[in-house]
Amino acid sequence: MALKAVYLYAAVVALLLCSSANFIQSPSDVLGPVALLEPTPSAARDFGAMVSKAPVAVMRPGSAADIARLLGALSSAPPGTPAVAARGAGHSLHGQAQARGGIVVETRALPRAVEVVARRGDGDGGAYADVGAGALWVEVLEECLRAGLAPRSWTDYLHLTVGGTLSNGGISGQAFKHGPQISNVLELEVVTGTGEVVTCSPTRSPELFFAVLGGLGQFGIITRARIPLQAAPPKVRWVRAFYDSFETFTRDQELLVSMPELVDYVEGFMVLNEHSLRSSSVAFPAEVNFAPDFGSDGGGGGGGGKKKVYYCVEFAVHDFQRQDSAADHVVELVSGKLSFLRPHAYSVEVAYFDFLNRVRMEEESLRSRGLWDVPHPWLNVFVPRHGAAGFKDLLMDTVIARGDFEGPVLIYPLLTDSAKSLQEDGVWSQICRLATVAR
Repeated sequence: MALKAVYLYAAVVALLLCSSANFIQSPSDVLGPVALLEPTPSAARDFGAMVSKAPVAVMRPGSAADIARLLGALSSAPPGTPAVAARGAGHSLHGQAQARGGIVVETRALPRAVEVVARRGDGDGGAYADVGAGALWVEVLEECLRAGLAPRSWTDYLHLTVGGTLSNGGISGQAFKHGPQISNVLELEVVTGTGEVVTCSPTRSPELFFAVLGGLGQFGIITRARIPLQAAPPKVRWVRAFYDSFETFTRDQELLVSMPELVDYVEGFMVLNEHSLRSSSVAFPAEVNFAPDFGSDGGGGGGGGKKKVYYCVEFAVHDFQRQDSAADHVVELVSGKLSFLRPHAYSVEVAYFDFLNRVRMEEESLRSRGLWDVPHPWLNVFVPRHGAAGFKDLLMDTVIARGDFEGPVLIYPLLTDSAKSLQEDGVWSQICRLATVAR
């Protein structure tokens, strides 16, 4: 094994030294104390499990300086030197965190400390967390909750790295109110492609700051982030309401996102069949007495009608368990404005941590069935408001036409500019939808 590691190191150094004698005098000039390791199978795999590109080496950096040393050396090398890809939790879908014949930088090896700063006297307005990019969001949540605080915007699945989601977008049901995760960052530490370690913000190297956020790792590798925090509620009132009309379903979603002063989270999904109904209820701890008819809707013609499809609006209200924050009253008020299939609305109170970490239960269920590590064809697309119904019909006629489809189909509204109210530029002018289809 030791001899194999020596061959590996020599192969990578040879790639780096090729045609660059005028700059690099020895292997230590290339890599210094940074160790390159033999690649593991996980370095050539991601959650999508549809692409596998094996690297020649893996790097587990102990600091931003380690990454800077590597990228600095590569930036001065000639064309054809090995590619570098940053890999956090490996939750990409099409090999974005892989590097065929190159070097995978495993950012989980970076320091994962979460330092919470709560400035006294400012309420939660000045609170923030300095977070290592290799930390998982669930680790950030656990540490922040010790101070009664939490970030404002999340992803549905928390076992992703901070650097990973900030390099993509980071969208969940809070985005209509606070924007995606990339809109909730105060400062970044970034290693650029030339090996420079830069601290940037909206006012300090703003071009780099905004390029890196959502930049898919093409403008630098995030090594630290400063995330604004807000007061965390002890509990959340979580509501699901069912529909048999797509038009009514989407209209009620739009109504919910028009009430950010009352509602803290809005999502929704299609209920395609019995399995879809059961699997979507794994994490929802209330009994759901909804037993719809998924048979023919009587569409006419000798070929029979289409299968019946239902929809579920999901929203949540933070419960600070104070007299001035009566979550039950808010849920009653909001629910009274909705046009769901009565009496099929279900409400449950859960701990804030359990609500945010709800997909973990679904993961455990899939693992128990051997379905977590299988290939996952996955589609994420933004759909304009006027195209939502047509997109749903396209899904029904193509992707979901087969009766054995298994996987979530999420459809929920976002605001194209969360800083504006819906009424500023006309009715619902700021609405688009995120549609997610995963098999």
